[in-house]
Formats: sequence, structure tokens, C-alpha cells
Amino acid sequence: MNLSRPRHPGLRLRTAWPAPHAVVVTVRGELDSATAADLAALLSDRLWATPARLAVDLSEVDFLGVAGVRVLLHAALQAEQAGTEFLVVTGTNPVIRRALRVTGADRQLALADRRPAPAPA
Repeated sequence: MNLSRPRHPGLRLRTAWPAPHAVVVTVRGELDSATAADLAALLSDRLWATPARLAVDLSEVDFLGVAGVRVLLHAALQAEQAGTEFLVVTGTNPVIRRALRVTGADRQLALADRRPAPAPA
């Protein structure tokens, strides 16, 4: 199931459920102070369903600002409290990797180069 939720023209968010217990949120565009609230709301909604795993794919993000990094850190904390594995997929995107490294978030978030394959339920 795919749900698209465009709110801001500079950001596109898509949710996929590759398995009943796993959620992938794909982010495209710019993740900054103008768009971070949209991602925060979507991640909060998805975490409310208490999936076993929530992956946020940032491999197609053009810009990641501090507000976006804060959203990821807050979602990771919410996921930990809910017992949900939280993973940030960076791909080979140097913009994302640099923003996470400069802010120190790379030491606090679980990062992957690609989306994990859905595990059996």
C-alpha cells in the first residue's frame, strides 16, 4: 500500500508498508524548517501504529537542514520508546551523509546505505 501526502511543494513524502510490521517513508526534495513539520507529523502517525521497523529513506533528499535532523532524532526517540526499530537510509547521498555527520546525528541514528529487505512476520 502506498500513500502519498504532499503538503509543501518542496517536499514529497510517500509511505509504503512492504510487510505488515514494516513501514518505509520515502522523502524527496528539501527537508528544512519550512517542511520539517510535515515529516514530523507523518512519522508520528506511522509510529502510532507501532510497527516493528520504520525506515526513513532520505536517499533522494536535496537538502537536509537542522530542523530535519531534529525531526529524525525526535522520531528515533519516539521509536525507541515504542520498541520500534528506526533506520535512516542515506543511500550514497553525500548531502545527507554530510548533514548527519556535521550535526553529530550520525552517531545517534541507525544509518544504512539501502533499505533493508522486509523480514518475515
